[in-house]
Amino acid sequence: MKKDIFDLEQSIMHCWNIVEDLKMLNEAVLERDLSVDEISNILLGIERLYNLKFEKLFEMFEDHCKDYWNLKNKWNDRFTTTIKKEEND
Repeated sequence: MKKDIFDLEQSIMHCWNIVEDLKMLNEAVLERDLSVDEISNILLGIERLYNLKFEKLFEMFEDHCKDYWNLKNKWNDRFTTTIKKEEND
């Protein structure tokens, strides 16, 4: 399924959730008696989750870059063709 620029924006915003997730972990560490293993497991989960989110985000970014360059090249080809045609007339 082709993603639009709004989907890219949403993915960027979802990646910002890491700030809230880290705040929540900080609160848990300060307010509860979490073991080192519990903290480590939470951090590993956050790492894996955000690796997935950033991979998805970068794939969307690459798709948008490809679309941009394809459109730009088509536009340049049409523009160049039009200019050459006008020069020959």
